[in-house]
Amino acid sequence: MTDSSTAKYWYQRYHYFSKFDEGIQLDREGWFSVSPEALAAHTADRMLKKLGPDAVIVDAMSGCGGNTIQFAVRFHKVIAIDTSLERLNMARHNAKIYGVEDRIQYIHGDFMKLAETLVADAVFLSPPWGGPGYLSVDQFWLDSMVPDGVDLFRASAKISPNIAYYLPRNVEVGQLAALAGKGATLEVEEMYINSKFKVITVYYGSLPQSGMDLGTVQRLSFKLLLLTLRSGNIPCTTKRMNQ
Repeated sequence: MTDSSTAKYWYQRYHYFSKFDEGIQLDREGWFSVSPEALAAHTADRMLKKLGPDAVIVDAMSGCGGNTIQFAVRFHKVIAIDTSLERLNMARHNAKIYGVEDRIQYIHGDFMKLAETLVADAVFLSPPWGGPGYLSVDQFWLDSMVPDGVDLFRASAKISPNIAYYLPRNVEVGQLAALAGKGATLEVEEMYINSKFKVITVYYGSLPQSGMDLGTVQRLSFKLLLLTLRSGNIPCTTKRMNQ
């Protein structure tokens, strides 16, 4: 990688795909938007425990397939959607490297237009945040995204109440609670890598952990230690902590 804006992502390439050297493909936007593999695996594991392997998962904005692959490792059917045919083809290629391409249905199109035609048990949302500039604001608002993050949630809720929403760490939490509706329960999970607060994932419907009171918002943390070795970066230990 010679582009200085993506250089730091290149140095962390094994965080994003442990099989990167087997031919993983990413475009420029893919470098900015792909989830670290360990975080994607953690989210998929959580949803698996709640829904079981026969549940159908929609990855509404698949990109180059980081989350799609981790869902397909655990679930028998995943629907991957993206507006970019090029990135969708990269996602298909990357899934082949992980041996899960036969579990994924790829759809080239706009999720907002396709949502009412989809049948699934849960939706994973990881929309574009507008590039690294999201960190320059004190609070990130859902309606600053394209598509509008509130509209995106509402479209997803027509498919299933079970929604996992992957968002910047500085997102305005009041908006997240408002999406759930009066009396509903949601869980905001803070995700750390090497003690650095990176992102949050918000769980709705039946996805919050058992034992939570109705009408509550609970914050938990998922903390991950990654060690850099000569052969790449590998997950070493994970620890969940109540906050």
